[in-house]
Amino acid sequence: MPVVYTYCEKCKAYIAIDVPPDTIQRQTVFPFPYSYVHGEPNHVITIYLDQDLVERGHEVSEIHAGNQVEVAQPPPSGTTAPAPPTSMVGTKSRRIVPRVIADLDKQKLSITEFRMLSLCDGQTTLQEIADKMGLQFFIAMRMLLDLQKRKLVDFEKRF
Repeated sequence: MPVVYTYCEKCKAYIAIDVPPDTIQRQTVFPFPYSYVHGEPNHVITIYLDQDLVERGHEVSEIHAGNQVEVAQPPPSGTTAPAPPTSMVGTKSRRIVPRVIADLDKQKLSITEFRMLSLCDGQTTLQEIADKMGLQFFIAMRMLLDLQKRKLVDFEKRF
């Protein structure tokens, strides 16, 4: 069974989540949400996974009486997610500037990848892109590293 690791802000720890293969095979749209109940007291983490089981974001929800789950709404478009703590992101890494290096017309891209690449203008830092997309820094970095492996982006450093 595939295992996905993510950080739960409520538990203040990394957790391992088993994702049943049939759940993955049933998906037609990516990223897809997968919810997992864990912790003490119990709460729900919903992770958004792409076709390669790479986490593209997550949210934590409380479980209320009557087993009703209140799902936190994502921030309205145009708003930014809070910046990650400086302990997670070094100041040097905040100066990383991705830029598109390939013709995107013939590429197969998800909507999320296309949106991210549209922000890779050679001026906007990785941290700013993560904020604009409402992603945690390390998730945005992983996405861009995947795009770099596909030779779609490259990185520069802003001084």
